Amino acid sequence: MSEATLQLLAGDPAREALVVGRVVLVLGDEPVTLELGVPAGAVGFQELLPILHGLADLVVERGVAAAEAAGRTVSCRAGCGACCRQLVPVSQAEARALAALVAALPEPRRGEIRRRFDDALQTLHAGGVIAEIDAARDVTGEAAPDLGLRYFERGVACPFLEDEACSIHSDRPLVCRQYLVTSPAARCAAPSPETIDMVALPARPSRALLLADAEETGATWMPLVYALAYADEVPPPASTRAAADMLRDVFSRLQT
Repeated sequence: MSEATLQLLAGDPAREALVVGRVVLVLGDEPVTLELGVPAGAVGFQELLPILHGLADLVVERGVAAAEAAGRTVSCRAGCGACCRQLVPVSQAEARALAALVAALPEPRRGEIRRRFDDALQTLHAGGVIAEIDAARDVTGEAAPDLGLRYFERGVACPFLEDEACSIHSDRPLVCRQYLVTSPAARCAAPSPETIDMVALPARPSRALLLADAEETGATWMPLVYALAYADEVPPPASTRAAADMLRDVFSRLQT
């Protein structure tokens, strides 16, 4: 079997010096060579998100291909936004990236998006879900399925959801990229492990980043709706390590 090659960059080669390297990963039973360009200096996970986005997209492509080969069809489509009302666990790096994305928006759109975040937090507070989320965040990893279902019952839409479609699709978090189903789309209105058939993936970049970032910064996962408040209240961590070391931490956790 021929080995696939994927080129991924973090940083702008026209504006900064990049270090180039190659990594071979085995996803399922298929190898892939990553040709990576990364900043030469110390970085944080936020700066490496473009590479992790590309890796997640590759993982999803492999999962979808396997599902289709088995006769299953992905039912997710633009305009079907039920999954955008689920609890979306993100790392602190992803939270800061989303906050930066909002900060760069012109007014009045920036203010509208910030209001959506505030409204989401108020709804969760009123429903008693915030306290449960904060207790669960004491455990590194992702939210438990039962907490996710209770969150979903509150009907809190992602602040970036517009016309039942993602308005930041190219910048969406890793876990959003990985969430695909082959069960009928109508079942997503009342999801449960018994009714939803997820596309099986050969690796989980979202979880790998959550674990590596938590160990590096001490910040565990958080729901996407925390992103702006978190970035406003918590100073960013210092960048002290080279990109190769940071990526090695993530790659070593892909199969966990």
